[in-house]
Amino acid sequence: MKNLRTYGQAPYHVAVLHGGPGAAGEMAPVAREIASAGGVLEPLQTATSLPGQIEELRMVLEQNGNRKCILGGNFH
Repeated sequence: MKNLRTYGQAPYHVAVLHGGPGAAGEMAPVAREIASAGGVLEPLQTATSLPGQIEELRMVLEQNGNRKCILGGNFH
């Protein structure tokens, strides 16, 4: 995924998800804060459907995340 921000260092154990649509990047302050404890992924999802966003997230986690990744975020 080209729209992926990373914070801290790998391995990435946490992924923070923005609400949306139109809220990409709003979790950056949270990601920066918790990155002191470990690596954090912030996928800036662009798919326009829920199935598409799930697929984007699956790919990000498989390609960049740890096998057991904690998800958190702001869901509208």
